[in-house]
Amino acid sequence: MANKNKVVGQAKVVIDGTTYSTSGESTMDIGGPSREGVSGDYEAGAFKETTNPAKLDTSLLYKAGVSLSAIRSIDDATVILDTDIGTQWIMRNAYVADVISFGQDGKAKVVFQSDPAEEVL
Repeated sequence: MANKNKVVGQAKVVIDGTTYSTSGESTMDIGGPSREGVSGDYEAGAFKETTNPAKLDTSLLYKAGVSLSAIRSIDDATVILDTDIGTQWIMRNAYVADVISFGQDGKAKVVFQSDPAEEVL
């Protein structure tokens, strides 16, 4: 049984079944509804909803065997963020949403987006 006091400290990024090494700097917006208040003449509690995409910002370790051009072309993949507390966040039909950048620090910054992510416990 997992310790209820443990927080996420490590995560793996899996793209269509291939696990990529990361620098430990991944962040995820899980997507889903956001609500905005709508004022009425005599009513303050109304709101409208919009659906936001999931977004995964990650820094892959850019090493031999990692093709940034292949990753750049992703437009329909299953991307999983697998955490060390036993949860997974699945992004279906994910696509690379921003230009990939890398530097001499060995990290390639990649941004994925998709429909809202699904949590698997």
